[in-house]
Order: sequence, then C-alpha cells, then structure tokens
Amino acid sequence: MPIRSFIAIALGEELHRELDRLLRRLQADAPPGAVKWVPAANIHLTLKFLGDIQPEQVEPILAALRREVADLSPFSFVVEGFGCFPGVRRPRVLWAGVREATGQLQALQVRVERALHPLGFPPEERGFSPHLTLGRVRDGVRPAELREISQLIERTQIGQLGEQAVTSVILFRSDLRPAGPIYTPLGEAPLSGRR
Repeated sequence: MPIRSFIAIALGEELHRELDRLLRRLQADAPPGAVKWVPAANIHLTLKFLGDIQPEQVEPILAALRREVADLSPFSFVVEGFGCFPGVRRPRVLWAGVREATGQLQALQVRVERALHPLGFPPEERGFSPHLTLGRVRDGVRPAELREISQLIERTQIGQLGEQAVTSVILFRSDLRPAGPIYTPLGEAPLSGRR
C-alpha cells in the first residue's frame, strides 16, 4: 500500500508554542472559514515532498539520505516574518519566514535532492524557498474575504519567533484524515559533521 511521504526538519516544542500563539492571533483577525490553518503541532520545514512511495522504498531512501547528509554539521535557522505565496493580491499559502544566513539550509536541501534523484525522484523545478506553512486560503473564498486576507498579510508584523537547531532530516509519512493530516516519522538522517 503506498505511503504518502515527505522529507522535513522537525521543530522543537518552544517554537511550536510560539507558532501556536501566532496562529491564534491570525485566526482571530482572518475572515472566519476563509483559511484552513495548520495545527501548530504539524508545522515543519519541508525539504522535499515525495508523494506516494512503496513500503520497500523507505529503507533505500533513508540509506541514501544518511550517506548524503552525514558529513554536514548541525546548524540553526531563525523563524521570523510573515508572507504568502504567490503574492499579496492573490494569496494561496500563508507562511512564517525562515532565515539562515550561512547557506547551510540551502546546501542541505541540495543534498536531499542529490540523494533522491538516483532513486527516481526528480529535483524540484522551482527554487527552494524555505518557509513554514501556517495556512492555505480555501477555494471559493469571496473577493471581499480575499481582500481581508491581503490586508491581514500587509499589516501583520512578525518579529523573531525563535531559533531552531537542525541536527537531522526526517522522512515522514502523511496520513490524510478528515480532521487533518497525521504525520509519523519513518526514520531520520543525522547531520553529524563526519566525513
């Protein structure tokens, strides 16, 4: 049976608490029902979405990731700022920003792509734009609601919410349920700084 999966960096409890506070604030200011908000406990930094994989692919994926990222040293990134994709006039995805000035996050994502390409997962065509998805604008929202969401994005200022240490990447299983997805770690690839 196929497993819907993705590779991501998990967030710590403190950052989840800050994101929960932020989500409560945004939910109170957004038009009711116009945005499907992500529960704070489910927020993560996606490095690559794999889609459906077969159970027998799990171990080869983890082995490839472990080989590719083992020599990278742990690092951290900062969560700050608020924005949307594709743009403020037509927002679809609302996000918290991720800042990592040394290029290590970008290098990690390139390594993930490099590990998975030989296993049949083509590299993303879009450039990597690190972010934490907070919510998605629902299909069929009225123009007035869309304007309200755009105004919310423009007026919301988010300072630094916290810092996140990156010590591994995790292969997650995603089970879609009516109440929202359930994410289960299938294994991790540590960043140990060993050559």
